[in-house]
Amino acid sequence: MSRTAIVDGFRSPFCKEGTFLKNIPPELLGAMMVSEMLQRMRNWGIDPKKIDLVIGSNVGTPPDAINIARVAAVKGGLPESVPADTVGKNCGSGIAAVHYGNVLIKANDRKIVLVVATESMSRLPIMYAESIRNDLIAFSRAKTKKKQVKIAVSIYPKLLRLQNKKYAPQSGLLLGLTDQLCGLIMGLTAEKLAKDPSLGITRKDQDRFAMWSHQKVLNAQKRGILAEEILPLYVPRKTYSLVDSDNGVQKNLSLETFARTKPFFDRRFGTVTAANSSQITDGAACALLMNSETARDLGLPVLGYVVDYCDVGYDPSRMGLSPVAAIANILHKTGRTMKDMSVIEINEAFAVQTLACLKVLSSNTLMSKFFSAYNLGNAPGEIQEKQLNPNGGAIALGHPVGVSGLRLIITALKELERKGDEQALVSACIGGGQGNAMILERGQK
Repeated sequence: MSRTAIVDGFRSPFCKEGTFLKNIPPELLGAMMVSEMLQRMRNWGIDPKKIDLVIGSNVGTPPDAINIARVAAVKGGLPESVPADTVGKNCGSGIAAVHYGNVLIKANDRKIVLVVATESMSRLPIMYAESIRNDLIAFSRAKTKKKQVKIAVSIYPKLLRLQNKKYAPQSGLLLGLTDQLCGLIMGLTAEKLAKDPSLGITRKDQDRFAMWSHQKVLNAQKRGILAEEILPLYVPRKTYSLVDSDNGVQKNLSLETFARTKPFFDRRFGTVTAANSSQITDGAACALLMNSETARDLGLPVLGYVVDYCDVGYDPSRMGLSPVAAIANILHKTGRTMKDMSVIEINEAFAVQTLACLKVLSSNTLMSKFFSAYNLGNAPGEIQEKQLNPNGGAIALGHPVGVSGLRLIITALKELERKGDEQALVSACIGGGQGNAMILERGQK
């Protein structure tokens, strides 16, 4: 039976908000990924016009690039005849985008699908207060100088009082990270897990896990492992500069360094800090999916195969636990066990969130406490240290929201290829109370 092959995949360096990628719009970041994949296809002797569909993954969509996959595809060199759709499933968008491509390919509706993920968290907008916004709109519509002057005079005092809550601008990033369903910013959903006595996760546990993530990334960088999945980019600064590595990882860290970082979301009683949370980051990624028979006929090496996918809905205020249900469901659905997975990539939104998932996944008591209504049965089992995020995760690499899911897939498949092992599982919690997971298999060269 035909399967969905992931022929190739790569990503940009992940750069902290406000650093090397800050001046590149997300549609252009995506176009860079598309352009590189099209060139690789030409090198393989494949006409890029054979691409049937582009599926994008993005969350902070700029207002001048709606359906950002379409903009990135055409700017990246694809002909206008190739259609494009964009997925916006928060942190799970990249995994979902690959899933939708897989569904279309398995249904024989498409043969070749390009997935492109892009996010510029540096460029998320600042929103003016409604009264100022209305004045600005009125100013733009004023037909006389006298009217414009009158409106400008009314706006000026408000601009001088931007610290007043009534007139203060709002951060698009802050708004995007706050869940309308439960009224909590993502960090407070993490604090809810940290304060749950049944989970028993301390500040030191979180800091130790975060330091471990940095240590693994540093080790992977030294060994050249991450370079295998990164497409270096020339980016405009004072002159064009080459950016070829992730810049969020910290060297010479100690638990004392983490301990000095103050709680960010609950400043009096909290334990979740900027240091034990994922970083706000810019980045992009790309993957080429095709029918396995098409890949064979074209003589292409295959990085990996999509086995199956699962997503779930869960309590938005505890959204960090949602990977537990997604992982339990997909293991049951495919008849696999945790021990079958050589690599398990769980997106590190917060250290406490990942630690909480690990605890619930290995405890029947906690599984019953948090998921009794889901009929998931016993806990799937313990995840070993060597399985989990072997080259680090989002705490050290960063978390460009619409890109992270695709990064997990590329990273997992590259690790399977290096180790010669067969199966990997990737999963992410999703703001709004969702989670998704995908099982992958190693490809053939």
